[in-house]
Amino acid sequence: MANSKQIEILKSLAKAWFGSSQQDSIHAEIIRQQGFPKLADKMQTEAEDEWKEAQRVNVRLIELGGTPVVAIDDYPVIADIREQLEYDYNEGVKGMAELNAMLAEFADDYITRRMIEEFIVDEQEHANWLAEHIGLIEKIGYQNYLIQQM
Repeated sequence: MANSKQIEILKSLAKAWFGSSQQDSIHAEIIRQQGFPKLADKMQTEAEDEWKEAQRVNVRLIELGGTPVVAIDDYPVIADIREQLEYDYNEGVKGMAELNAMLAEFADDYITRRMIEEFIVDEQEHANWLAEHIGLIEKIGYQNYLIQQM
């Protein structure tokens, strides 16, 4: 059985994943409406992955005797694609640090620890992708980048 601090951490994590999923889904649609389907598809895939991660957290909460909450964290809706990518990158870096800090709270729970470690790997992969695309914007210019995303 998990302690109350572990339960609250998992509730918070699920709310964050659900909120981030909704933000990415909204951003994907904004990007699609602006005429950049390749980038929109990538963002929608990210939204779906985050939704599944939130669901995994809720399943784990129930397994540990906790009760999930029906709530999401608030995230801004950003219309500018470059700003979306930069925001997502900065939030990802911050999120990885928070996930790493969470690991210590689950030293006695291998299953939850392993799940969080998998989330860290996923976040690192996404941060690398974002850094690559932000770097492309700097190298080839914003307009040329957008042309590649059509």
